[in-house]
Amino acid sequence: MAWDPAEKFRQLLQDEEFALHEGALCIAAQGCPDMDFEAELEKLDSLADRCDRSSREKMLLSLFGDLGFHGNRGDYYDPRNSFLNEVMRRRTGIPISLAVLTIAIGDRTGYQFEGIGLPGHFMIRDRNEPEVFIDVFAGGALLDAQSCEELFHQITGGDKGFHPAYLAPVDHSSIMERMLGNLRAIYAQNKDYANLEWVLELRTMCPSVPSDEAKQLGMINMERGRFDEAARRFEQLALVAEDDDEEQLQRLATLARARMN
Repeated sequence: MAWDPAEKFRQLLQDEEFALHEGALCIAAQGCPDMDFEAELEKLDSLADRCDRSSREKMLLSLFGDLGFHGNRGDYYDPRNSFLNEVMRRRTGIPISLAVLTIAIGDRTGYQFEGIGLPGHFMIRDRNEPEVFIDVFAGGALLDAQSCEELFHQITGGDKGFHPAYLAPVDHSSIMERMLGNLRAIYAQNKDYANLEWVLELRTMCPSVPSDEAKQLGMINMERGRFDEAARRFEQLALVAEDDDEEQLQRLATLARARMN
């Protein structure tokens, strides 16, 4: 029986400490329908086996030096940069996908990393040495808090204030939400509604995604001719909406059902 990436993703989110790489592979499977989940897990194991475990620095050197993983600066907005299977195949990605990869390799080689949601540039830090931050997009460079703040000002052009909370670890569902947010922006920009639909479906499973994205998903459902699904979505949203929003959502549900005939 074929597995359902969306359903597995939903189940993973029930556990606060789910394996990030499994969530990322669920996302990848939606974008790459022929992906073999178990085979990709084996690839992660194989990569970890090829890394020097004798120290954190040597492990990072193995991953970003010997194995050639690097940030994709030339084609940053290629959706494949957000698909963990493609990141492993092409040896390139964006900060958050390289972070998920490094966390997974760390789990397999004896190093505990956690995600740091610095605005505009996702990083990781060593859980056992929380003052050590790692810029995976820059080949695993080690940074301290001051260097992270300088990097933030460099990325934002120096016109935004830095807050120490930017260097706090983020929970796993927020990392998935951010990965999907990157894909949402790409597919929305390209008006790729087929891919935008599944991205929004997964995002609406994440606990902190605003309800207006569920409404947007309903509109995409209608755009793609899924009127019954759109109607059910609008009706569910109407049950918990404020008065004005409830009336609008009910109208949208009625419109969707009318278009089914």
